[in-house]
Amino acid sequence: MTDSSSSAVDKLDTDNDSNKSDSSPSPPSYAVFEDEYGNLVNPALNVIWPMRPRRGRYSLKEYRKQKQRFQKHSEQRRQNKKSRKCMKQSKRQLDVSHGHPPQQTKDNSSSIYVGVQSASSLRFILQPTEFRLFYMRPESMNSFNQMPVKMPLMLAYMSSSGKIYNFGFKRHEYGSESFWQLDLSGIEDREQPIFRSMSALIQYYKSFVIDRGDGKTEIFPMD
Repeated sequence: MTDSSSSAVDKLDTDNDSNKSDSSPSPPSYAVFEDEYGNLVNPALNVIWPMRPRRGRYSLKEYRKQKQRFQKHSEQRRQNKKSRKCMKQSKRQLDVSHGHPPQQTKDNSSSIYVGVQSASSLRFILQPTEFRLFYMRPESMNSFNQMPVKMPLMLAYMSSSGKIYNFGFKRHEYGSESFWQLDLSGIEDREQPIFRSMSALIQYYKSFVIDRGDGKTEIFPMD
């Protein structure tokens, strides 16, 4: 009697466990891969998980709609991120173009300087109404050893008629600061303006124009 009752109880527990297992779906324990619909499939065993209902929230149709919405949302986020990045880059470029005018002045000044030259060589460099800065070396040097230790900084100017003039500079010291002044003695008695930097001096004379009245212009007061 006791053995029979015990067997019946064991069978009942086994049936209950089986029913619980059948009513609680779980992922498959064998190898599977995800197909284009998001299902886990095993072609060899001809199984698919989960078995989606034809209608409702978990149906294949609803799954596809959710997937499309997710893809659309992801694409929108990607486009928004790209737009914000482009706007930041444009703002940085705008800040650079408006925030560093001294650098542009420096570049323009550098194109005026032509290094160590003889006075006669400037004829092949200058065009009418142009000027260049250079360190003047002797006209004739048989070797590099004859290069002087100190050479004067000069400004060479070609007039509208093609004549070349060479001007020196005056350097003034006020405290710890240096100031520059172009020396036009010989052609101009008036003192020239004094500048805090060579770049400022160059920009001033590049924008300076004298109308001769005969249809020609000069930067400096030539005859």
